[in-house]
Amino acid sequence: MFPQERERELLDSLKQSEIANVVTKGLNPNVKMKDSGIPWIGEIPEHWEVKKMRSIFRLAHEKTEEERTDLLSLSQYTGIRYKSQCDKTGMFEAESTVGYNIVHKGQFVMNIMLAWNGSYAVSDLDGIISPSYCIFDFKEDCDKRYFNYLLRTEMYQGEFKANSKGLIDSRLRLYPDYFFPIGVIVPPIEEQNAISDYIDSKLQKIDQYMSDLQREIDYLKEFKQRLISDAVTGQLCVTKQ
Repeated sequence: MFPQERERELLDSLKQSEIANVVTKGLNPNVKMKDSGIPWIGEIPEHWEVKKMRSIFRLAHEKTEEERTDLLSLSQYTGIRYKSQCDKTGMFEAESTVGYNIVHKGQFVMNIMLAWNGSYAVSDLDGIISPSYCIFDFKEDCDKRYFNYLLRTEMYQGEFKANSKGLIDSRLRLYPDYFFPIGVIVPPIEEQNAISDYIDSKLQKIDQYMSDLQREIDYLKEFKQRLISDAVTGQLCVTKQ
């Protein structure tokens, strides 16, 4: 492993840690804290609330009545994208998209079969997705970016897994009846906005640096392969010292 790859892994870990800290503790390190009343959440700022998911989300039931091509794909790594832009290796192609879930920008989309490993996100796109997914509307005025960051933390991923039903990981399902009672941290909307803006700004800088690192890693790998190729084909003179 190149040193740049280790640095990239460290940056990614620090990025996730920083997100988890600010979405659960806020931006003011001197704020007075209180016990949330939920052991796995711990302490939160005194003026924040903990509500049930049912207070924030409701199931959407809009279905397609005709064939559509704007099919969406959901990944724990890249979030929601158009399926036409994804690597389709191993993907199942449906014969018909009638009866598929309609997704609107700003809705929360969850693959209930893979919620235990982080397959959920707030959608930035309009489109359709498999009827085996659950689509949720936000019930109250909020910063959807904040909830997207909050629910994608390891803490919530672990809680979603704990509330999923099934004997083994590949069979786990997080049904709405078990999703809705889960506690969710709710700061005042002004703080939701400030936290989201802070994370957006931080991520933009970190992601740019990580992108530069990746280009350097790719160059070094290409250079290494070229050296090996030149050595084994005799195009590079290798002598013992």
